[in-house]
Amino acid sequence: MKNRIFSIDSAKAIKAQQYGYLNAIHYIAPATMSGYNLCPHASASCIAACLGWTSGQAGIVSDLLSHDTQGNNTRKSRIEKAKRFMTDRKGYMRDVVKSIKQVITQAHREGLIPCIRLNGSSDIAWEGIACEIDGVPYRNLMEGFPGVQFVDYTKNHMRLKRKLPANYHLTLSRHETNEALALEAISNGHNVAIVFDSLPESYKGFTVIDGDKHDLRHLDQRGVIVGLSPKGRLAKKDTSGFVVRNAA
Repeated sequence: MKNRIFSIDSAKAIKAQQYGYLNAIHYIAPATMSGYNLCPHASASCIAACLGWTSGQAGIVSDLLSHDTQGNNTRKSRIEKAKRFMTDRKGYMRDVVKSIKQVITQAHREGLIPCIRLNGSSDIAWEGIACEIDGVPYRNLMEGFPGVQFVDYTKNHMRLKRKLPANYHLTLSRHETNEALALEAISNGHNVAIVFDSLPESYKGFTVIDGDKHDLRHLDQRGVIVGLSPKGRLAKKDTSGFVVRNAA
């Protein structure tokens, strides 16, 4: 493999261990940072404050909004992975499959349950991305690894209306222009992630849970809001409506 596919040592991934899981997260360059749009339903403020580009190791740059990697190895790696995913899909998916196998092996060795998040910083409809495992073709990774739990966030509400693999859990992400769709999704029994400046007990009549405790969204009760704190300098200063303020 040309570079590491999954992160299992990010702050959020590590939190999963106390719940008995090995949480592996796939980070690639978000939105159009790689020259390809891998977040087609993102809002302007979501792109501007993206945690996959402006927080953590990726955010250690002088100009957070720049598309330039500025010598930042994390950004370079994510751009390279995004480009490989788009230009060498079969080769990249071979690496993803190999990496998932490694995660499963490590999880079993450590007495943990593997949980894979494919969209750590992107919004790809992975249910439609084919793969091949040991010479056998599958419609998607979830079908190829039926015993592994996959979780993701998405801003594409239409994905919630599809027949998804039983081992693929999606949480809709609210942004500054899709709140009506988000509230409709909760009313229909789906979960919605909302970024708050301060975590309230409820919002618009729906229970809010603390989503920063872990990234294991399949463990959440249904029909609730997954409250998240703003990540990165730009998100913390957001006033566009992407971050809900004074909701408590």
